[in-house]
Amino acid sequence: MRWRAGDFDAPVFAALYFLHWQIAIHGQQFASRKNKSDPRPGAKGWLTVMEAAKGEGLRGRLLDWMERYQFRGVIGNVPVALVQWLRGVWPLILRENIPKPLDILRMQARGNRAVTVLTEYPRLRQPVLNKPDAFVFFLHDLEHAYKFFHSPALRAGQCAFFAVLENAFDRGVFAPYFDDAEFIARFHYLTSDMNTHPEHSRQYLRAILVERHLRREHKALSDPLSSAAERAIEEVMRALGTSAHWLPARDGPIISRFWRIG
Repeated sequence: MRWRAGDFDAPVFAALYFLHWQIAIHGQQFASRKNKSDPRPGAKGWLTVMEAAKGEGLRGRLLDWMERYQFRGVIGNVPVALVQWLRGVWPLILRENIPKPLDILRMQARGNRAVTVLTEYPRLRQPVLNKPDAFVFFLHDLEHAYKFFHSPALRAGQCAFFAVLENAFDRGVFAPYFDDAEFIARFHYLTSDMNTHPEHSRQYLRAILVERHLRREHKALSDPLSSAAERAIEEVMRALGTSAHWLPARDGPIISRFWRIG
C-alpha cells in the first residue's frame, strides 16, 4: 500500500480512499458543483489527477475538491473533517483496525479520534459492526470527528468528561456493573460512539445506571428505585466530580440546575 510505503500521509490517504469509494459507488454522479462557475466534476479526470499528482500538489488538489464540491449521499460534515485533517488542524488517527471502546475512550480523553480504513478485499465490502461496509463505517468515523472537533469549547468539555470517565473506569467504579450485558453495551456506546454535550453524556450515564438497577430488582422502567439503588447510583455520579470539572465555562450557569436535579 502506498500509504504504508510513505508515498502519502494519513489525511491524504483518507481523502483518496473517500474519493475512490465515491466514484466506485456513484460513477459520474459522485459529486456536484457548489458554484456553477466551477468545472463539472469528472470521474475519469479526477482519477487521472489522483494517480499523477504527488506531494503538496496532490494535497492542494484534494483540499480544493473537498471545499468546492459536494458529494452524493454524504453529509457536509464529512468533507469538512477531511479538510481540517488535510490542513493538520484536527489530530485524527488513521487506523487499519477497529479500536475497542476503551481505546476510543482513552483517545478522546487525550483529545483525539480514530478513523478506520479497511482496504483488504473482500473484507471492505462486508459489514463492519453495525454498518453495511467499510466505507459507511469510515464516513461514520468522520462524522464523529466533526462532532468532536468542530467546536473548541465543546471539544474541551468532551475531553474533560472522557478523562473523568476514564479515571473512574480505571479505579473500578463501574466494575460492579459489568456483569450485565445490556449495561456493557450501553456503556461502550457512551465511551466510543457518543460525541455530544458532556451534560447529555452524564445524563445518559445516569439513565443506564438506573436501568441496570431496575433490571437487577426485576422492576419495570416506570417503577421507583430502591433506596439502596439510589445510593449506589449517587456514589457513581459523585465519583465523576461536579459539572464544573468538565463543562465548558460558558455552559456552567445554564447547566448547573440539571446537575442538582439529575
